[in-house]
Amino acid sequence: MKSRFLRFVSLLLLSIVLVTACNGTTTVTSRQQSLPLRVGYSLWAGHFPIAIAQEKGFFQAQGVKVEPIYSENFLVPVSNFSANKNDGVAVPLGSVMSKLGQNPETKIVLVTDQSAGADAMVVQRDIKSVADLKGKRIGTKLGDFGELFVTKILETKGLSTQDVSLVNIEAGAIPAFLKSGEIQAGQTWEPYVSQAVKSGAKVLFTSKQMPGLIADVIVFQGNVLRDRPQDVKAFIRAWFQAQNYWKANPEESKAIIAKTLNIKPETISIDGIQLSTLQDNLKAFTPGSTTESLYHTAKLYADFYTRTGGLSTAPDIQKLINPSFIKQLQGES
Repeated sequence: MKSRFLRFVSLLLLSIVLVTACNGTTTVTSRQQSLPLRVGYSLWAGHFPIAIAQEKGFFQAQGVKVEPIYSENFLVPVSNFSANKNDGVAVPLGSVMSKLGQNPETKIVLVTDQSAGADAMVVQRDIKSVADLKGKRIGTKLGDFGELFVTKILETKGLSTQDVSLVNIEAGAIPAFLKSGEIQAGQTWEPYVSQAVKSGAKVLFTSKQMPGLIADVIVFQGNVLRDRPQDVKAFIRAWFQAQNYWKANPEESKAIIAKTLNIKPETISIDGIQLSTLQDNLKAFTPGSTTESLYHTAKLYADFYTRTGGLSTAPDIQKLINPSFIKQLQGES
């Protein structure tokens, strides 16, 4: 009897432990799914569909909670993502590549846009051509996509970074540094390009002359993609919904963005920016040998950062890019 009683007690205790463990797992999963996806973005028009999707309820309609985290300074969302404070971030492809060491499980799931003129080299008025940049001080964010952009611009006239002095300056500060004369040229993007021009500078070279080199993407943490794939898929659906709404309702969308981000409506423009549709994404997520392919452009950045010391080893591009979500959406359309 004593033996049976002890066996009964043991089985009872084991059952309690198993039930508790199962309930604990269920609770964690449920809690995780109920938390919003925290996605960072910055003052770049290609990222603005996230504001429209939130304000118009598109995320909710697709079945996902999202907490957009906005900052005017694009380095803030990048830093927060690198520190695992956010689940996802809208960011230039080059910035993803430069931060891979901190987030090796990061995956690209969406191309938001291509810069087609909105990124530029702005210069003082006496500089007439790229050749005139020789010996000049050029501002750009070193170790990021801007440095590669400047390098490629110089190469068009047979120059290299050895022929100029590169100065580490954030994009938003370029107009002020140009005006003060501390630099003679600088790489930046809208709305800072327009600010520089208003202060007396001029545009020398734009991303329109290098199509596909500067793409912006959405990346998510590896654990988010593993544990919440349906939420990520719903996020992408809502993104395209917002993008289409912007195209169909430009004035209302501009008002939504201005109010949400507390910026002037006249500064909101997609001039020089090509928003990437689902079809554009399908091309981007197909391996190829031109900048139309994300695989090709990512390798350009990987080679650049490996060569210049930004990365100690070349990343596995195949692992970095996750085309599964875009392909699933293609199947639904």
